[in-house]
Amino acid sequence: MADVDVVVIGGGPAGACAAGFLAQAGLQVLLFEKEHFPRYHIGESLLSATLPILEALGVMPAIERAGFVRKPGGTFVWGRAAEPWSFFFREDPGGRPHAYHVLRSQFDDILLRHAAGLGVDVREGHRVREVARNGLTRVTAVDERGAAVAADARYVIDASGQQALLGCRDRLREFNPFFKNLAVFGYYAGAERLSGAVEGNILSAAFGEGWFWFIPLHDGTTSVGAVVDAKRFASEAAGDPSVLYHRLVAACAPIAARVGNAELVSPIRVIRDYSYCSQRFYGPGYLLTGDAACFIDPVFSTGVQLACLSGYLASRAVGAILGGVDEQAEQERYDARYRAAFERYLHFLYFFYDHHSDPESYFWTARKVLNPSTAMEARTAFVRLMSGGGDILGGDAALERELAARHARMQNATHRGRFAAAPGADLFRVRGTLTQMRKGSDQ
Repeated sequence: MADVDVVVIGGGPAGACAAGFLAQAGLQVLLFEKEHFPRYHIGESLLSATLPILEALGVMPAIERAGFVRKPGGTFVWGRAAEPWSFFFREDPGGRPHAYHVLRSQFDDILLRHAAGLGVDVREGHRVREVARNGLTRVTAVDERGAAVAADARYVIDASGQQALLGCRDRLREFNPFFKNLAVFGYYAGAERLSGAVEGNILSAAFGEGWFWFIPLHDGTTSVGAVVDAKRFASEAAGDPSVLYHRLVAACAPIAARVGNAELVSPIRVIRDYSYCSQRFYGPGYLLTGDAACFIDPVFSTGVQLACLSGYLASRAVGAILGGVDEQAEQERYDARYRAAFERYLHFLYFFYDHHSDPESYFWTARKVLNPSTAMEARTAFVRLMSGGGDILGGDAALERELAARHARMQNATHRGRFAAAPGADLFRVRGTLTQMRKGSDQ
């Protein structure tokens, strides 16, 4: 195969966005994807700040034609308030008034086909086996017949998702001991959806064992999943997790009421140990994007937002590097920008998981996380954070240092055995498993 400018590993939102933007810039891009699209994937709820990225890519008309459910905001049964409380994207001046809930099989396929239409050489059914650097970077993939395909690239973007091909090879991944949870989820037909002013909102409901998501989809099904402590429920989730799932549904009254007359139309799936971050988001001749770099608890629906954002940022960084900008400096700039977005959500999650807090406290904390020096109203700040708008606007260096210091203190507290004092410890009832969690975080 002839030399190319960039090889992208993975065709999900991060890879498709990065490849598409690079092709728009006139670079020759080869994308290897191990599966054939469309394929199933979890993570159906988008943020409104993702839409400007998709518009810049030119893919929004196809997304609008797909008929996905419009998401005006979110509704929470969380905190001291007994009644549900909601936010709406339209409350952020200058932001987009809605996002979408998507079937990821369809949404991801739209993005990948669009990238191909921009000139990306998309090779589905090709699993990358080796990435070796010697001047150029040789990427070797194997197709479904076992035939090896090699390409020499000036640069590589690892968008391989939780597989994190290069991040795991270089031992960059670190699991978060506080959010070492598991998700158990399925799909219902005929569930009672939110109506009236909150129609289309995602519903997030905290209960004694963790929290549930409830996401309406345009095919008539509703995605319903529980997030609980991995250590406590690992044995029940092993094998057939349906008994655990139904017990958790019954324990969460707001969810049980909405699926009582519905039909479960899917198998029950489980994802374990999915909150992590890489020590760095780059290496010699490559960048990590999307879930290959980091992933956080899904309560704020940040997965696709961070994937698309990192794909865009990676395309800008790689374009600059191939244009002659110092690689190390550009890699560090990319890392700082993507990590700042990730850290904003991480810091706010620590506070949000303290489910005894009042909703007004969430609003004020969001204001501080975005930028404590602004005169922004607290509720507006909360909506901007929940929309992903802070990722586009960015934050100042002082704030990013503050968040990094706070995160370091949280990590230090957990490793010293003071985990019970962390926000949200009561939510997952893990006071008795500190030693196990510390051991687990090293695995």
